[in-house]
Amino acid sequence: MWVNVFWTNKIYSQDLNTMPLQTHIHISSEQGLSSITTLIVGSKSAALIDPPFLVPDAKSVVKWIKDTTSLPLKAVFVTHHHPDHFFSANPILEAFQEARFLTAPYVRAGIDREYEEKVKYWPSVMGKEMVPEKPRKPDVFEHSFFVLDGDEQSPICLLGPVQGDSIDQTLFWLPTEKTVVCGDVIYARSTHVWAAEIETPQILHAWQKSLDLIASLNANKIIPGHLEKGWEMDGQADLAHTRKYLQLFDDL
Repeated sequence: MWVNVFWTNKIYSQDLNTMPLQTHIHISSEQGLSSITTLIVGSKSAALIDPPFLVPDAKSVVKWIKDTTSLPLKAVFVTHHHPDHFFSANPILEAFQEARFLTAPYVRAGIDREYEEKVKYWPSVMGKEMVPEKPRKPDVFEHSFFVLDGDEQSPICLLGPVQGDSIDQTLFWLPTEKTVVCGDVIYARSTHVWAAEIETPQILHAWQKSLDLIASLNANKIIPGHLEKGWEMDGQADLAHTRKYLQLFDDL
């Protein structure tokens, strides 16, 4: 079973005859804040990172997954506690019932802290039909990496907590493929950076250090947390955009 590999302490050396993991992105609607959902497809199964904010976008993700792969979806992960990255997981989990819904302990703590407030607030803003009445909460994932069944040579590492537009971000780093899923540590150049939670210079500088960490990975593919439709991903340009945006606050 795929879940058994969560508890292995051994990361296997790369088999050059094995296909690398494939990553695909789905961009939510503008109303759904143009958040990115990432699908990781292996040789026997798949995993998803960051369900959309709104139900219509989640239903679109279900169709997109089925159109992209016939392999079973085994897990759905969340990068951080903001509702636009987990609120409408319900339709996805209903469509793929063997998938586990997971996140790091510090992310679950943030979800728990704000859950009741957000569940009451967002239907009044978006409409009751746009968000689930009771959004599912992810279970706690205590480990620092996982692998997909059959792809033990391609670990998916959880790096966190790191600072982004919240204090509880998780980077998902695929070292074999040199791909990093950044959540809201990186905003694409088509979007405004959510900076409302930069309350102190220390938080700002911590976010800048997170950008340094991403740069140090020398990734071939950098997947941001938000990208408007019609734009192409450009990891280095998006990294520079986020860095420049934060520098404006540092210069104040």
